[in-house]
Amino acid sequence: MWISCIPAVALVFFQAYIFMKRAWKTGPQMGVTKEQMKEAAKSSLVASIGPSIVIVTGMVSLLASVGGPLAWMRLAFIGSVMYELPAADRAATAAGCQLGTSNMTMEAFANCVWIMTVCCLGWILVSALFTDKMEVIRDKVTGGSMDAIVALTAGGGMGGFGYMVAQRFLPFKIDNANMWAALVGFIVMWGINVYMKKNPKAKWAQQFGMTIAMFLGMVAGTFFLL
Repeated sequence: MWISCIPAVALVFFQAYIFMKRAWKTGPQMGVTKEQMKEAAKSSLVASIGPSIVIVTGMVSLLASVGGPLAWMRLAFIGSVMYELPAADRAATAAGCQLGTSNMTMEAFANCVWIMTVCCLGWILVSALFTDKMEVIRDKVTGGSMDAIVALTAGGGMGGFGYMVAQRFLPFKIDNANMWAALVGFIVMWGINVYMKKNPKAKWAQQFGMTIAMFLGMVAGTFFLL
């Protein structure tokens, strides 16, 4: 299983290398300075720490269910335990087994592998077939106005994240750990933003702000689970 999964994870590293190499080459052609690119790379690296902690934490539960190699490969590809675990659970149940127990058969495990892999292909196909068409739709909606494009992009991002955060607040109960995690993360991020406005040269706040907010939010959520 490890030998089978290594090429897939290696492909992810190869893609990351190709994107980074091309971005580093194209940046100066677009007027981006080397200093700006280095700062962006550093900020991106730091900002990825928080999501990586979430993935590693979720890998524990997935590892206990489908084993180390498959959990490693799937989270390297998708990085979403909220998709992988339900997909594996439904696949095992359909094969007459229960995920994470000793009654798992080879057939049930193979079914989990197929379902976890095949059911995420919809995202890939939509991206491959409709990404270029989305730009045409965007230009028609905004009329080619750069201000409208900026507003549409910001509104779409805020709407998407707002929808996901709103889900964590339901049910609205004092023992809802997800609610407290989202609330504490918001308060910390708001406080850091206020601090950054008063101290615009505080690079630590720009680079570590999101990671700090996510980490403290997770700590708060864990506290309410105890």
